[in-house]
Amino acid sequence: MLYKIVVFILKILVFLIFNVKTHNLAEFNKVNSRLIVCANHTSMIDPVILAVCSKRQIHFMGKKELFENKLLGFIFGKLGAFPVDRTGVSLSSIKSSLAVLNQEEILGIFPEGTRVKEYDECNAKPGIALIANKAKTNIIPVYIQGKYKLRGKINVYFGKEKNYFENYTGKHNTETYAEIGKEILKDIYNLGNDKIDSKSR
Repeated sequence: MLYKIVVFILKILVFLIFNVKTHNLAEFNKVNSRLIVCANHTSMIDPVILAVCSKRQIHFMGKKELFENKLLGFIFGKLGAFPVDRTGVSLSSIKSSLAVLNQEEILGIFPEGTRVKEYDECNAKPGIALIANKAKTNIIPVYIQGKYKLRGKINVYFGKEKNYFENYTGKHNTETYAEIGKEILKDIYNLGNDKIDSKSR
C-alpha cells in the first residue's frame, strides 16, 4: 500500500517537472511473469522514471551509497530497491535478485553499474546474465533519453522481451556471461535514435 502511495506522488511530480514520453510501454506492461529490466543510466532519477511507468513494482538493484542518504534511502527502499556493494561480487545481492525473480516479480538493473553519458561495451557487466541464467528469466532492454531539466523531454524506449541464452548451447561460463552482457548493453542503446548497429535491433 505504501509503495503505491509513494509511486502515485512521484508520478505527479515526474509528469509536472518533466515531459515524459514512453514508447512500447503497453507491450512491457502486458508481461505478467518474472522479468529483468535493464536500462542505461545517466541520473539517479532513472529508477524513479521506470517505477512510475510500470504497472508492476520494479525491485531495483542500487549501489549501497544511495542508501546512506536518509531521504534517498527511504524513497528507493519504498520502490523496492536493495543495496549492492560495487567493490566486489556480492553474494547477498545475487540472492536478493533471485528471491525477487523466484516470486515472479520484476528486477531492475542498470548494467553499466554507474552513471555514464555514452555507450561503451566495456561498461557491460556479466552479473546480469548470470542472474538471468540462474533464474531462467527473460530480459527487456530499456533506453532513457533526454535531459533532466524543468519540462525537459524524456523519452523512454521499452524493447522486446528476449531470451539472451537461446543462441548459446552447452555449459555457460564467465566468457558467455560477458558476451551476453555486451549484447544486452548494445540492445539498450540501439533503442535510441543513434543506433550502434541497425542489425542488432
